[in-house]
Amino acid sequence: MAVKPARRRRRLPVLIGAVLVVVVGLIAVPAFAHDTSTNTKSSKCQEMPGMDMCGHGVYHGKGGSALKVGTMRVIDGALTGDSPCEKSGPPASVGQVKKDAEGHDHRGPLYQYPVTKAEREQLIQQQAEARAVALKFPTVATAVAAGYKKSTVYVPCIGAHYTNTALAGKFDPNTPSELLYDGDTPDAQVVGLSYLVLHRGGPPEGFAGPNDMWHQHNQHGGLCLNAQAVVVGNESTTPAQCAARGGKKVALNDVWMLHDWVAPGWECGWGVFAGECPELGGRIGGTVFDKPDPASFKRALGIVTTKAASKKHKSSSSGAGN
Repeated sequence: MAVKPARRRRRLPVLIGAVLVVVVGLIAVPAFAHDTSTNTKSSKCQEMPGMDMCGHGVYHGKGGSALKVGTMRVIDGALTGDSPCEKSGPPASVGQVKKDAEGHDHRGPLYQYPVTKAEREQLIQQQAEARAVALKFPTVATAVAAGYKKSTVYVPCIGAHYTNTALAGKFDPNTPSELLYDGDTPDAQVVGLSYLVLHRGGPPEGFAGPNDMWHQHNQHGGLCLNAQAVVVGNESTTPAQCAARGGKKVALNDVWMLHDWVAPGWECGWGVFAGECPELGGRIGGTVFDKPDPASFKRALGIVTTKAASKKHKSSSSGAGN
């Protein structure tokens, strides 16, 4: 039976809420891991929808079209370990570290493709509108008062995320569905925006030009979220680990995300649409200004070092023999 338009409108927020109430950029940003597909160039590389991860030279981008100019290319030599972001710990999500010269994964600055005069003029207007939003919500307190709710603690390189799922039905520079902050206290300051959009069939049209490369968080069953819709584990978190944290794995199949670093004073050295911002260091669960603690970052992401894993294995073996 056909659904009347009015009923469709009533159902849209429910659908968006069910899918996006758990969405963030990043345990994220950047920006971060993406949905895998069976289209592979070799057994060592899996393509991710929305981008060219395996050096094929084609970006299946906006509107699902293949754009040669949209190939994702990470600039070599940028990851020196000196940025506050890198000093704070590993990427917040799987698939963010550049591994070789073919452009696999994307921690670091992305190559910026040329835009036409018309695209440039439109982009200038869009970013002026986006920056006005950042100025409108300078603190966490102003975001909460406007209906945004915390969806992540502060995470180095991508900030603390505050989400308003009611704004995720379409892309509009004036209404980002997420605001990013340098901590999660009421007086924490805005550092950027994130556009989360429910869009079937590929990423939304988004900003003018080819440089806004949208991402997803669907790998390994998606993110781990607790009952308050706060991310408590990234894509690498197993269902068992997620359950132990009081969460549940959630795939976000038609949800696309894009960071926009336009907050004054926090313009991103890796690009305005980069998945991560190298200026954002600090400590997970704290602020951008805290002393970095890579070990706590790894623990929060469920990363076990070889040494720790070996020690755990020996302990388990000893216990099993008693």
